[in-house]
Amino acid sequence: MTSLEQPEPEIAGDFFRRPRRWLLAAVLVALLLVLIVFRQQLLIGLGEFLVVSDPLEHADVIYVLAGDFWGSRVLLGARLGSQGWAPKVILTGGRYKDKYTSDMAVDFAVQHGYRRDLFLPIRLEARSTIDEARAMKPIFQRLGAKRVLLVTSNFHSRRAALVFRIFLPEIHFRMEGSADHAFDPNAWWNEPHDRHLLFSEYQKILGTFAVKFHLAGSDQLRQVSE
Repeated sequence: MTSLEQPEPEIAGDFFRRPRRWLLAAVLVALLLVLIVFRQQLLIGLGEFLVVSDPLEHADVIYVLAGDFWGSRVLLGARLGSQGWAPKVILTGGRYKDKYTSDMAVDFAVQHGYRRDLFLPIRLEARSTIDEARAMKPIFQRLGAKRVLLVTSNFHSRRAALVFRIFLPEIHFRMEGSADHAFDPNAWWNEPHDRHLLFSEYQKILGTFAVKFHLAGSDQLRQVSE
């Protein structure tokens, strides 16, 4: 091969590499334009994905997940129970000062006009949704509950449904998310607290799968919650 022939392979290689670079640049520009044009729709989609409300079905019990600071979960569970979707509404909660939040939740619902005998308060200490699901398993079994209507806050509903269905697969769960003034799925990016809730929920959803497939322990997931 002569010295005049040697540069040809390099020129040819550069010729074939250029279209790839232009194609990659075009794809990146297209993606950027999509993000700019559909930014709000994408942000709303991220928020709305966390919110789950299944079509209502009659259940053996309604279970209101613990951790309801403002009472929206409790009142939704009470309303569904009073409408006859299940004969009992379970309210759980741990100790708060000299009382249990489960008993306080019952008092709160009664103050809003619901019958006290509609509720079944259960004193339950749980530091994560996974702990709560595991702790409720023997209680559901003792009550003979095969169909359970879960009630929680809107931003927590996707993860709660996932956790209970993964860790208690023998029970049929339906999910109902209550509106929560602490999280607006259609405008979450405007408030620091809403942004924190969204990123935290997605992180915990990934953590739920990590615990399920033994890639992490539930104690590690609890640290994320704190």
